[in-house]
Amino acid sequence: MIDNRSKKFVFVPFCLLAQAYQAQGIVKYEWKSSIKPFVELLIENDINIIQMPCAESSFNNSLIRNPKGISKYDTEEFNKHCEMLADKVANEIKLISSSEYQVIAILGIEQSPSCCVEYIYTNKGMEKRKGLFVEKLYQKIKSLNIPIVGINRKYINKSLIRLENIIKG
Repeated sequence: MIDNRSKKFVFVPFCLLAQAYQAQGIVKYEWKSSIKPFVELLIENDINIIQMPCAESSFNNSLIRNPKGISKYDTEEFNKHCEMLADKVANEIKLISSSEYQVIAILGIEQSPSCCVEYIYTNKGMEKRKGLFVEKLYQKIKSLNIPIVGINRKYINKSLIRLENIIKG
């Protein structure tokens, strides 16, 4: 029997495919221009898409929440919550990797207190750091050398080109 399933995976933040999971007032960029190119690129290249849990909505048990900066989320309780979610995602990534499949990338959303990869805005200005969830996930899987790409929805081309290069590469 021939198995034609794709063996490549990309993990994405929950809000990449479901913008309703973002805090109220955050969705400023039209889905067609900011998110659609990533989804199309993955589909066109037969890449399996796995949504990671939304740390913020699952912590609050609600989709309805006001935006908060990283200083408001950086609490013992929220960090424990992120640690638990990162364990689940890391275990899934390790299972996929051990099954002769390949996780080719993980995507994050820049500015998110949970899912940013490189840059977040703080009350001190722009800061280079990972979000609370992404940092914990990274620590659990860094030995697997999976690229983590941050999507800046305002300037998507750089992230899109990086993901294209990973897929080609």
